[in-house]
Amino acid sequence: MKKISFLFCSLISANSMAQFSVTNENANLGNNNTITLERNKSFNLEGYGLKVGSFMPSMVLETANMDDFHTDKNEGKIRIYNVLASVDTPVCVQQASELVKYVKDNHEQLKDIEVLAISADTSFAQQRFLKEQGLNGNIKFISDSIKHDFGINTGTQIKELSLLARSIIVVGKDNRIIYIQRVPELTTLPDLEKAVKFAQSKV
Repeated sequence: MKKISFLFCSLISANSMAQFSVTNENANLGNNNTITLERNKSFNLEGYGLKVGSFMPSMVLETANMDDFHTDKNEGKIRIYNVLASVDTPVCVQQASELVKYVKDNHEQLKDIEVLAISADTSFAQQRFLKEQGLNGNIKFISDSIKHDFGINTGTQIKELSLLARSIIVVGKDNRIIYIQRVPELTTLPDLEKAVKFAQSKV
């Protein structure tokens, strides 16, 4: 995973190492869809193309603290899955940092919403990342490194990189998907605030 993440990071030009922008663009998940890097390199997605109205597939994943995480046990809360490619990429550093800050600054408004971050990194890599970046707060980091169950079952898996396509997936209290944004370009960020506002309207 470290080698793949380094390869992905090295593909991003020096000109794009500044602040990455939020986009409202959206694209489909799963087989027969692609995602670009700097608009000129294209990669294939694989797996089941999750859609609004589908139920979140039942999976047992692992948290950064190496605890089991069940996608079908949401305790009656709305869940926001903030999907990162890899914590070893500069775009994800920004995405994760802004996510943690947003949740910290809006803790009261998010009391009925569970915000999660998920990437294809190992739990150990996520632990290291959180420590190095000084990130903490009410966000659970989830690893999809072992079998890529999340990537395959949601259609966020990038075939050639074994990483996840940058996305936001909102799951309702009944575990049904109510909102999806998958960015078509890896150097852009999904619109977290828009997803949160939508989630709040469904609380």
